[in-house]
Amino acid sequence: MKTIFSIKKFFGVCLGALLFTSCQDFFDNDLVSVIDTQGHTVKTERDAFYHLCGILQLMQQVGNDYVISGELRGDLMTQTNNTPQDLRDIEFFAADSANAYLHEKKLYALINNCNYYIDRLDTETMGAKTDTLSVPVRTIRAWAFLQLALDYGKVHYFTHPILNTNDEVDVIDFTAEAFTESENELPTNVLIEKLIEELRPYCPASDQEEIMPFIEGEYSTINSFQTKMLILPVRFMLGELYMWKQDFASAAEMYHSLMVERKLTISMGANRWRNSMCDDVSTRKWSDQFTNIPSDNFVSLIAYSDEFEHGMTRLPDLLSSYQLGASGACREIFDAQQFSISNKIVPVSGDLRGEGKTSDYGSYVMNVPANSTTGEYTDAYITKIGKMRANDAYYTSLCRAPLIYLRYAEAVNRLGKHQLAMAVLKYGLTTNVLNNRNYIKEDELGGEIYTDFGQMNSAYTSIFSKNAALHSRGSGDVDFNLAYRIDTSTGLDSLTDVENKIMDEYVLECAFEGNRFHDLMRISTYRNDPGYLATKVASKLATAVNSPRSREEWITFLSDKNNWYLPSANR
Repeated sequence: MKTIFSIKKFFGVCLGALLFTSCQDFFDNDLVSVIDTQGHTVKTERDAFYHLCGILQLMQQVGNDYVISGELRGDLMTQTNNTPQDLRDIEFFAADSANAYLHEKKLYALINNCNYYIDRLDTETMGAKTDTLSVPVRTIRAWAFLQLALDYGKVHYFTHPILNTNDEVDVIDFTAEAFTESENELPTNVLIEKLIEELRPYCPASDQEEIMPFIEGEYSTINSFQTKMLILPVRFMLGELYMWKQDFASAAEMYHSLMVERKLTISMGANRWRNSMCDDVSTRKWSDQFTNIPSDNFVSLIAYSDEFEHGMTRLPDLLSSYQLGASGACREIFDAQQFSISNKIVPVSGDLRGEGKTSDYGSYVMNVPANSTTGEYTDAYITKIGKMRANDAYYTSLCRAPLIYLRYAEAVNRLGKHQLAMAVLKYGLTTNVLNNRNYIKEDELGGEIYTDFGQMNSAYTSIFSKNAALHSRGSGDVDFNLAYRIDTSTGLDSLTDVENKIMDEYVLECAFEGNRFHDLMRISTYRNDPGYLATKVASKLATAVNSPRSREEWITFLSDKNNWYLPSANR
């Protein structure tokens, strides 16, 4: 159906934000830089690169809000006594359309610029390069559409550039009414299908690398960041879409192919302790990965400047002034972890990705307030986001190797391969592990290419030989920990037990990176149980400063999926 949906309200900024920038001023975010839209076409690789820089500037504009909306509505990040009202309203699901941290208009501006770029690629001049140059922008556009769908419930879908306020766009409803339901299938959304349909032709075969532009030569870096690190691979975006479609085999194939192509591994270059009390900390720390940005760990990120006044990230400032903190629910997950050396459980509580026997958990640090009379830790300062700084610029991680491995585990677990999923956490995916029937039974390995970590194709052996157990990055020799296993003794089935462990590992490894609320939404969708999200978030909100509802009232409120969405300026 067609509608004109207050075009001026949404695209007043879009029409003035068709950016044509240079790599030199990439970090000088200037939304008044405008190109001539009258007949302008992209005829050279140089033109394409400068247009891409403009689109990446708009990615910078949505980065803050992506993290805030994705974490503050979840169960890990919470307000403090210093939190401004707009952030309190986000956490309490009470924001109005004037809230300063909403990103709907920015996402539509981003989409519109992507549409303009794709529309104006000169196929006659660019020839065979046209598709290669369009793919990075197509994946960014798909990412933006997905964020809108998950955060606002309705998406105004359009693939042509809006250059005047009379243009019309399609409306795709992402709310429950738009789903097609049957007895045997969970809902599938029209938007997800459209985005998959758009991207699938640009995805290489499983044994081929994605051909990406700007990976070598004069355009291969932007302000010391590799250009390819600022672009979303099509396989990653398809993997995310397939997860929401619940096509888990296709999702696992995408994530596995990305692991192979980028040689992504779970490195054991993380914190290790050499004595029984975790006093002797190894020299290389888990947090080093965030300043080094190793290519076997990072796939895509949004890079910023530290010049907050130019619209760049304010997250480090919000955290250093303690306007946002780690929730009690978050800390409970960290504190519940066991650390083991060989087969001995060490009497030290908590995930130890931080500084060993201290209050630093890697992602946050506990603090005793200056006016404390008890000397007890009460404040949990988020430190992880401040560590995400390289080349003198902050960044937001969109895709790291641990996220890919956890998504893969999530997908294969849903395919009934529970031991394979558990191996991601407990053993590491190597040729030896896949060949060990004590770890993974034969009936879980049906010869699918996405289950091959060198046991079928020997070329993969060297890629995955360094893989370690993801849970061991904070809990030691987890492969020897008999208590950390698939456990159905509490009445849970294997799928649910492993899925719960995967969701906890998302917390330990990927907290505060912007994914949490959507992760909770996705698991609730799989289980057809909005109460899963509702219970997790309610437990946090009930103890938040000035909470307007009790835990039971929050569970009731959030069990209605209509209350999950942010307010749209169009409604």
